[in-house]
Amino acid sequence: MSSGPKFRRPFSLLRKESSAEDDLTLYTERQNCLVPLTSSPFLEKPAPPPIEVKKREYHQDELRVYVSAIPWSDLLLEIAMTTTFASLTDGTPILQGSSVSSYLSFFAMVWWVWASQVAYNVRFRQADWFHRFFVFLQLLVFCALATFTNNFDITNGITNETNEQRLMTQLQLANFASHQDIAVANFRSSRLPTLNARGISLTMAFSRLVLLVQYAHALWHVPREDAILGNGRRAHRSAFFVHIGSLAFSSVFYFVAYGVIGKNPSKAHQIAKLFLWYIPIIVEVTAHFVAATVPGRVRYPAVEIYKRSSTVFIIILGGGLDTITQGFQYIVGNVSNGWEHIGLILCAAIIFILLFTLYFEMSEGDKLGSRRALGLFFFHYFYLSALIITLQGISAMLRVGNIDNALETHFQFVKDSSTLMTNKGFGVYLDESDYSDDLVYSLNKPGIALTSLLEFMNYGIDAAVIASDTSLPYNYLLQADIVVMATILNNFHALSDDDSLLLAKMNAFSDNDASNYTEVNNGTYQDIIGEVFTSNATPALWFYAAGGSVLVSLALMCLLNRWPRDRYEWGQTISRLVLGIVVIAFSALDIHASSDVIDDNFKYKGSRIWYLAAHSWV
Repeated sequence: MSSGPKFRRPFSLLRKESSAEDDLTLYTERQNCLVPLTSSPFLEKPAPPPIEVKKREYHQDELRVYVSAIPWSDLLLEIAMTTTFASLTDGTPILQGSSVSSYLSFFAMVWWVWASQVAYNVRFRQADWFHRFFVFLQLLVFCALATFTNNFDITNGITNETNEQRLMTQLQLANFASHQDIAVANFRSSRLPTLNARGISLTMAFSRLVLLVQYAHALWHVPREDAILGNGRRAHRSAFFVHIGSLAFSSVFYFVAYGVIGKNPSKAHQIAKLFLWYIPIIVEVTAHFVAATVPGRVRYPAVEIYKRSSTVFIIILGGGLDTITQGFQYIVGNVSNGWEHIGLILCAAIIFILLFTLYFEMSEGDKLGSRRALGLFFFHYFYLSALIITLQGISAMLRVGNIDNALETHFQFVKDSSTLMTNKGFGVYLDESDYSDDLVYSLNKPGIALTSLLEFMNYGIDAAVIASDTSLPYNYLLQADIVVMATILNNFHALSDDDSLLLAKMNAFSDNDASNYTEVNNGTYQDIIGEVFTSNATPALWFYAAGGSVLVSLALMCLLNRWPRDRYEWGQTISRLVLGIVVIAFSALDIHASSDVIDDNFKYKGSRIWYLAAHSWV
């Protein structure tokens, strides 16, 4: 019988316990996971067993480097990236499907500028004035990118917005705007995206040139003879030429994109812009994998890459937490501070802690080869993208639940007022004593005076008597309710932008004469109510997909990091995959989401996702 090593089946680890004899590193990790309920600070803890560190061996085609650790430089680079990330989050709210694609498209460029610089720093950076100066240049790059984040739309000039623009013009004319004012506003709104696209192209081209110069500087310092073997062989430089060539290719593409966009780009130019923006990123990613295999390569240190990725994860998670907690302050004074809202805050805190814990349960993977370390590093983009969308979705779901609670007041106001006008008869004024004290208090909380609303509605009753129009008072009621709704949305910072179609509809409805049944009618009112809700609740449609993708991407990252070593790591990986797929499957609740949302009795209909979103059950 052969005495050689026995073949171990990969899935036999599903039943394997960790032990110090088999894998001391894994055994130490498992022991560190055993956290006692309480521990005395006055007792000396047993020292962990020493772990043998194997000396790194270099291949004959591999160059040895000595990198300087400069923590402040790394931190400055990550803070600069975070500034751009925060500007992108503020300038491109993730509320619609198109905004998700726009956000992730811009984030891909921001992330790659950072990731490509990190890939250089962990291998070649030195504590000299040359690299300190280039830290300043990278800071300029991120600040410039932050300049062009406002209302970034990747589909600008590609999708057909003719019908929407025509409807916007009609609403503006109905709201007494002049043709000249509309033309000037349209000129500005069409000019800004072009300026942003050209600015992004130039900034990306500059960032590629900055990195190219740094690689050329490292190439210049490569010794003529192989310092590792010491046998007089010439040192290989192929890996450097791969990097420099890809960066030169990218720079040319971004300069071409700047020229193609021009001052008045056509649809074909806008489509070409996308290829000119993202093909260079694919080429550069490929170049890193190629450079890790050709002569003259420099090893990618997995531990340093993990540290940089972890820092960015913390920064992005902190930014998401800041966005979530901003929604908590709108609860005070706008809705009741009941137990359900305390539960929402608690759930948000639990989700945050779990996201933090699950990520850092993944070990550093210090034995990874260069290509596997690169794969894990670059795969972080997909994980961070899912994480960002999930955090923004949590914030949106908290806000829409609060908005729905507050809008219940204005729904009740409409129903009570309509009933009162029917019961009291045509031409009879409404009085504050006709309403319950609870409704008056609920209106006062967001700063709405019932007296002012009744003055406006009683004026409408007088106008209806003069015109002998029994339907006119109801139109005045609907106009008053649109004002109430706008006040509530403004209190939650959820009122649409000035150039939005929804706000134009609300202004046209509330500012027109109530006798203009073309603009002011129950059908238009129902459309506005539905759009107000869906414009804030749309993140519910992709929330489950994003949340499940976080778990799935975490499982895939664990597999990229290393094959599971015992049954605990198998359990973590499989549970994340299964639970992630189950959460994604909840997206089936989106069926019929495109149908009408609210019926004439202000009840949610169509997709169940709207009901869940309104009650903060998503």
